[in-house]
Amino acid sequence: MTIKTIKITFLLTAFLALGFGSSFAQGHSGNQTVNIWHKLSLTFDGPQTNELATPNPFSDFRADAIFISPSNKRYLVPGFYAADANAQNTHAQAGNKWQVLFSPNEVGVWRYSMSFVTGENIASLPFTTKQTAHSDSAGYFDKKQGQFTVVNSTIKLDNKDFRTKGKLEYVNKPFLQFSGNLEFFLKAGANSPEVLLGFTGFDNTPTDRNYQEHVKHWQSGDPIWNTTNSTAKGTKTESSKGIIGLINFLSSFDINAFYFLTMNHLGDGKQVWPWVDKSEPTRYDVSKLAQWDILFSHMQSKGIMTHFVLTETENESLFEWFESRLENDFAISRKIYYRELFARFGYHLATTWNIGEENGWQDPSGDDKQQKANTTKQRKQFADYLQSLTYYREHIVIHNGPSLDYHIYDKQDDNILGYKSYTGPSLQGELKTNTTYNDVLKYRQLTQNSDHPWVISMDEAYINHPANDIDQWRKDNVWATFMAGGAGIEFYLGGGGDIFVQDVAPFKDFYLQMTNAAAFFREFVPFEDLTPSTTLSRSGWGLTDNKSYYLLYFKQANQASAALPQGCYQLDWFNPRSNQYIAGSQICRDSSAESALPAPPDTQNDDWVYIIKTNLK
Repeated sequence: MTIKTIKITFLLTAFLALGFGSSFAQGHSGNQTVNIWHKLSLTFDGPQTNELATPNPFSDFRADAIFISPSNKRYLVPGFYAADANAQNTHAQAGNKWQVLFSPNEVGVWRYSMSFVTGENIASLPFTTKQTAHSDSAGYFDKKQGQFTVVNSTIKLDNKDFRTKGKLEYVNKPFLQFSGNLEFFLKAGANSPEVLLGFTGFDNTPTDRNYQEHVKHWQSGDPIWNTTNSTAKGTKTESSKGIIGLINFLSSFDINAFYFLTMNHLGDGKQVWPWVDKSEPTRYDVSKLAQWDILFSHMQSKGIMTHFVLTETENESLFEWFESRLENDFAISRKIYYRELFARFGYHLATTWNIGEENGWQDPSGDDKQQKANTTKQRKQFADYLQSLTYYREHIVIHNGPSLDYHIYDKQDDNILGYKSYTGPSLQGELKTNTTYNDVLKYRQLTQNSDHPWVISMDEAYINHPANDIDQWRKDNVWATFMAGGAGIEFYLGGGGDIFVQDVAPFKDFYLQMTNAAAFFREFVPFEDLTPSTTLSRSGWGLTDNKSYYLLYFKQANQASAALPQGCYQLDWFNPRSNQYIAGSQICRDSSAESALPAPPDTQNDDWVYIIKTNLK
């Protein structure tokens, strides 16, 4: 087991330049003031303990807050053991601090009351469970009450910063929506490297991955911290720059999500876990997690959603195997894992919580152990429990595997299709099979007319060698996803890039194919009001509101045709290769039968987008 050296160092005050000043207010006396959508941190004095103590501070104590908004809405927010509350700098393993983190959504005076209880494995029980049968007051700050004031922010932030938009939530539509500015979200994300957190700059992380190629993208004023990790290259106070530079680089191309594993013990990467040791799944590494949170905060400020992938196929039953040799369906340690991650990182404004990568993939060796495929019952239990921890309308998904095997979503009488604790699937397809459109369309159509429509995303268009066909990526994956009514897509590097690649610069053109498409939809298309149509055109893909707006994509514009209602329309074009919007002219139809559409001004053998709107003149 790795024992961290406790020494005091200083974190540079870069967060102040990013507008995090009010976010880091600590203590619970008096009336704090925090900006709306900014991080509120409440810190309380509890018993002196440490990461390896008995009783276990992660399982046998539970801190929770009830926040009451100015409009009397109640939010139950889990807290966590924070060592000395500065472990990202001090690397502390011990202390007497507990914290609660929250991003408030209303201006005005808020009230809160605290619960701090103790009992064997009390942290695994939902906060709504009656405490009298399972726990006793832990004293200290139990039943403590207080208040804080939320004000409108006067801090000038980049418009990518999620604090300018509010909480990204599931709103019973096929697209997520920010609750502040009411903007709908289209994801153009990075799926690789999924081992993002296997980084030398994080304490107690056995890796030599340092993202050295992206150190040059770190900017003055960005976060920086030191590490006790013996594998860190160069000076340890400079070791954080590579991963921050990587995020800056992706943000510069408007990438707005990153898919990464929070635990890959016994999996592909074998370097990432939130614990002090890979075999101790109820003992959390406080300083490592605090350093992770610096990264996540920077991602949020750069407009990049944190896509937390909680397990992978090689360890999808790890908790149940370690704890009971698979005798129990839902391990106590898994419940604590969900709680710890959500308590520490659930305050972030744009998140996806992914129960597991390639979930349901049977172990081909027959020696299941920690790799045993989860059952439908377990998938539902896991999502139900995670939902019980949430207080805003979080996006909770699960990823299928292997590629193109979607049985976890729709196997007859044994699936999670439309299950309300899930808000969507995280699809794994194949880059070169040309099935992305139909795969996304299938789940969009199966759920879009229900009272719980899923948010559909193609999160891994798998490829077993490095991506090199940008036209196929654009046509058969990016535009296929969006034209099928999908809410997002993420780029998978291929060729093992999800595990080995540290320099993502060679893939910038693939990123741009996604982000340019998403930007087009956000600027020119009322996508949240459109549904995919398979009857609008035999030669292309269509989206329409069925009254006045028709969007069509053709892989070859010289084959463009559409079945439009009789009338006159304004036709414009968008070139997805050059990212150019071109004003067209009026067209009229005296029949609703499908007929040819005018050719674009050039490169008619290439792919084009047609924007057709009712001509009101």
